[in-house]
Amino acid sequence: MVTGSGTRTAQDIAGAALRLAAVLRRTGVRTGERVLLKADNSPSMVTALLALMHLDVSVVLLDDRQTDQECTRAATLTKAPWAVSHRGEEIAPHVRTIPLDAVEAEPAETELDAELDFSAWERREDALITWSSGSTGLPKGIVRSGRALLDDLERSRERMGYQASDVLLPLVPFSHFYGLTLVLIWWRLGCTLIVTPTNRLDQALKVGSEAGATVVDATPSTLHSILNLTERRPQLLVELATVRMWCVGGAPMSSTFAARFAATFGVPVLDGYGSNEAGNIALASVDNPEGCGRPLDGVEVTIVDADGSPVPIGSTGEIIVRSPAMMVGYLDEAGEVAPLGSEAYHTQDLGYWDTHGNLYVVGRKYAVHRLGHTLYPESIERRAEACGRPVKIVALDDERRGCQLVFVVADPDGSSAQLWRREIDALLPSYEQPNRVIVVEQFPLNANGKPDMVELRRQAQDAIGDRAARPVVPVAALASANVPLPDRLHAVHDMVAFLREQPEQIAEILTEISVRRAVDEEIEDSIVTLEGAVEEIDRYRPGRVSRLAGFMSSNVVLYSYVLHAVLPSLFVERISMRPSSQVAAQTRRLHELFAPVHGLPIEMSTLNQRQFVSGPAAEADVVVFTGAYNNAEELRGKLRRDQLMVFFGQGINPFVVGPDADGERAVEDAIRIRLHNSGQDCFGPDVFFVHASLQDRFVGGLTKRLAEQRHGAYTDPDADYGAVYYDSAIRATTEFLLRNREHVVHGGEVDFRTGLVRPTVLVRNIEDQLDISEFFSPIFNVVVYDDPERLEKVLFSPYFAERSMGAMVYGTEDALVEKLRERHTVGVNRTLLDVDNGNHPFGGRGVMANYAAYRGRRTAEPLLLSKSVAQYGIGV
Repeated sequence: MVTGSGTRTAQDIAGAALRLAAVLRRTGVRTGERVLLKADNSPSMVTALLALMHLDVSVVLLDDRQTDQECTRAATLTKAPWAVSHRGEEIAPHVRTIPLDAVEAEPAETELDAELDFSAWERREDALITWSSGSTGLPKGIVRSGRALLDDLERSRERMGYQASDVLLPLVPFSHFYGLTLVLIWWRLGCTLIVTPTNRLDQALKVGSEAGATVVDATPSTLHSILNLTERRPQLLVELATVRMWCVGGAPMSSTFAARFAATFGVPVLDGYGSNEAGNIALASVDNPEGCGRPLDGVEVTIVDADGSPVPIGSTGEIIVRSPAMMVGYLDEAGEVAPLGSEAYHTQDLGYWDTHGNLYVVGRKYAVHRLGHTLYPESIERRAEACGRPVKIVALDDERRGCQLVFVVADPDGSSAQLWRREIDALLPSYEQPNRVIVVEQFPLNANGKPDMVELRRQAQDAIGDRAARPVVPVAALASANVPLPDRLHAVHDMVAFLREQPEQIAEILTEISVRRAVDEEIEDSIVTLEGAVEEIDRYRPGRVSRLAGFMSSNVVLYSYVLHAVLPSLFVERISMRPSSQVAAQTRRLHELFAPVHGLPIEMSTLNQRQFVSGPAAEADVVVFTGAYNNAEELRGKLRRDQLMVFFGQGINPFVVGPDADGERAVEDAIRIRLHNSGQDCFGPDVFFVHASLQDRFVGGLTKRLAEQRHGAYTDPDADYGAVYYDSAIRATTEFLLRNREHVVHGGEVDFRTGLVRPTVLVRNIEDQLDISEFFSPIFNVVVYDDPERLEKVLFSPYFAERSMGAMVYGTEDALVEKLRERHTVGVNRTLLDVDNGNHPFGGRGVMANYAAYRGRRTAEPLLLSKSVAQYGIGV
């Protein structure tokens, strides 16, 4: 098993499961009892599942995001006396909960069983209980026998051709049937399983690429996200080249998207069809990737029309299944198993056959698919109406996200949409919460006196253009006693929603100064940072600060606004920001766009620099300055000793290509980091140190790939680079090229009319006189070295040391990496764009790169505003 923090062998996992089984047995858990298992994807969840199977209990799976009310009902219905969960929270009054970390308290001398044994569990008729989606009311408990489940897995394994050498990366919840089957197949087959949190796709893919994932399972919406990531980060295609099977399930997937994905990754997407009740029904495979493939051996599928007659090939009808994997039955209200009345299971799903016997699933009758879940709006409406007002739900199709749920609340008092959203969020699990809430005085009625859903759909579609926020971040996840100003959490919530739902409005402003690809990445980085805000504050615990004044960056304006204004508003009462004069108009328009959304006390000052220094900056407890070192020092001299100043400056960010580097990867990453926003980014490396053995390969590959890059307008989503926006950058670039024209091997053109600087490569030897300047343009300053000691002498010279911020290293000795880490944030075989995390400190120990100044002392170190506020004891 591979996680983000390490690797565990099968022996380690089995040992942990046996220890947990011993704890549970000693606590009182007995064979045949029902035990609730509530946990998210984690090694401890897998360990608990294996331990419970070993104990021969009936395992009742609960989603970690289910509400307390839903968990209590499940506990009551199943009559489970025990529960195992991450937090050990109370599930129901009659249930004793055991935390997953209980095994850590187990005495080392405890006698354990010799090995895991699931033979008794396999014979159990109620081995597993999962839950339906609640199509006709409350969710039903679905009871499955161990033997039928494991036989189903064996048929699935044979169809898919899983191998002992496979590395599985499931991006689906283990608490649902799809994810559970993958865990059990992994254990039975003895291959490798990657376990990552389900809410951080970027981290999951990083771990997957490092572990060499060969099989990925995900929902269609997750595959959409992965495909979008490859457009912004083409290197991801290289990192995931080990994947031989991309598998999808949980909701129907369009053939158009499947074709796009296959064309990008070079392998087909393998769709599958199954259900809680009937198990896996049909699976596409590498040998037959069409539709959902053919039914599994022993599974009989019939497609019928409204009269129950089989439909011809190509015609759509309801799917009826007879399968040896069929559930034993549903739990009745008394907690007993109600046996099936018929062997034929009416799935309520629509599908059709092709001429080769492959099954295509169109969708669910009266259902919507969202976030990997099948949801029934009428059932959700009934529960949402516990808020005290009538509620109707309009589901709007959205292929990328699955669907959008717009909740319409009939409130004659006209309370705000935000109020009703908070009320409804508290009643529903996160995956059922609204994307939008709109409020009407009363529902429009049709001729039959019933709510007019046509008119409500029109209103819902209009609302998608509103600034009404949706709960992208579950409200429950925002709650934290450590947030100094918790009443502002919903402002962060609303900002995330707006960033997700209105990217075009934001891009309209930012593409005046940045290329569209960089804008899209900046929006995504801002979303991820705001979603991590509460966790960040929990980690560093900043005090409540009265005032902050900030001098904003001339680039990454949105990201700067999020990092230094929106997120700090959770611990700073009042914030004044001064935009850079080079992008003042765009920054102010951006603030005017956001201010009505978040409603935070953030002021975008119109004062000149001298007035801002003597006014808001002089009155602030914390001053943030982004810009040149000399200007920062001048400002520092004007501040009081008891003011905290946080300075973000410039770094050389060397890019080192050692003798053992993957040449192609180094070239691709060099282009991505240096060409990011046409070179106008502070993460761009000012020098590329390339070992002589790789000079021809790197420089040749670089010039070839640069010739393929597409120039275009800032608004062009397909443009790889555009013009240089800043006059000062064009001037500095021109002067540099004039000084170093004998070293130019590619490019070198500057168009003063348009601001276009063609990507330019210069090559010199490390023994030549070096010219290292900060570039805000697509300049690749390549320096060839042969002697590692000579390289180190340059990298750790005083000039480099005082500008130590970030570094990127490919194919060098570990000793150099560790030495660089003493003064830099280092990316090993990845760029600073990949390393940067808006919720963690970033930077180096060069005083010209960044520092925090307090009471006359400057400390150059990686910086994060919340951490610095806490570290220096600012606020109360």
